[in-house]
Amino acid sequence: MAPAAVPLNARLSALVALGDRLDAAETTSAPGEALRAVVPELGLRAGWIFVSDTVLGDVRSGRLALADGFGLPPALADDDAAALRCGGCECQRRFREGALARGVNMVTCSRLAAADGRTGGLELHASVPVRGRRGPFGILNLAAPGDRRFTADELAFLDVVGRQLGAALERGRLAAARTEATRFGAALEERHRLARELHDALSQLLFATTLQLRLARDEGADADPVARAERLLAEAQHELRALVETSRSPDLSAGLVPALARLAERMAPSVTVHLDAAPARPAPDVAEALYRVAQEAVHNAVRHGEAQRVRISLERSIDGALRLWVQDDGRGCDPQVAAAGPGLRGAKERIASLGGALHVARGDEHGLRIGIELPASAGWADDRPGEVA
Repeated sequence: MAPAAVPLNARLSALVALGDRLDAAETTSAPGEALRAVVPELGLRAGWIFVSDTVLGDVRSGRLALADGFGLPPALADDDAAALRCGGCECQRRFREGALARGVNMVTCSRLAAADGRTGGLELHASVPVRGRRGPFGILNLAAPGDRRFTADELAFLDVVGRQLGAALERGRLAAARTEATRFGAALEERHRLARELHDALSQLLFATTLQLRLARDEGADADPVARAERLLAEAQHELRALVETSRSPDLSAGLVPALARLAERMAPSVTVHLDAAPARPAPDVAEALYRVAQEAVHNAVRHGEAQRVRISLERSIDGALRLWVQDDGRGCDPQVAAAGPGLRGAKERIASLGGALHVARGDEHGLRIGIELPASAGWADDRPGEVA
């Protein structure tokens, strides 16, 4: 006898479980969380989800990729689910042709038909569009035990599940797009700031140098104006080197710690930089953000704080969180004024976009202390907090 249809209380329980899992899930894990909520609650055997890689425009023109699977039989799960990752199938064809407007029973599944009897008894599945406000952008496939077909009432319910999953994925994509836009805006503002500083600082120094040289000419090349002109030119060269260093793209190919070590070496003529760094290899965007803040803090200490020594400390906690501290012995200033400057303001926005926080305080004795705290969720290379740089 064919298995019974899914009862109403199981459907309601599945919707509640799905909502709870999607609310707590990251965008990348949402498909898997949806399957783990729906398949067991509805008494199904397996499920898998395809998602289009196209965010805007006609998603049916994009590439459909396997997002996740649950309860897959060996024929579909073996070799990293190669049977689902390679080639096309009937449900994907219908999706691209716009013929998958609602849930349907896929009586003929080419992927199951091509298996060598290792399907765990699965013979067919339901295909349901995963849709957001802009239309469908994925396929939810669910299989019941044996050859049972889903009723029209069950397919209508699965359409609701597909919409709920689609809304969660769409929210995640929009949030990711906003985060990327924030990072781009911060980078653009940083370039504008560097351009303004380059113009203002060098224009003033070179103008003052010109006046000193004119004075030297008018006074018969007296030594004092010439010496002052030489000092101004040296200061202009220092400003130019500092701005070039700040605008340079960091080389993080070997990791964050080696990049910080090279920063300390390059600053050696102007200031003594002591680096105390724990082995850590955060994700590339996290590493660049941390490097940029350290770079900004060191240059501010030299250019505005007249520091002689700077200490950079990088700490990694057991739970994977990262803390970066930059302390200088300069004359310092009001921490609120320093934090409101364009350089640190942009850095604070960049760190906030990664889920972290940036703090500015007075140093233990002199100067300023700039600290960053980033949670483990900000990202690690290869997702391993213990990776050595």
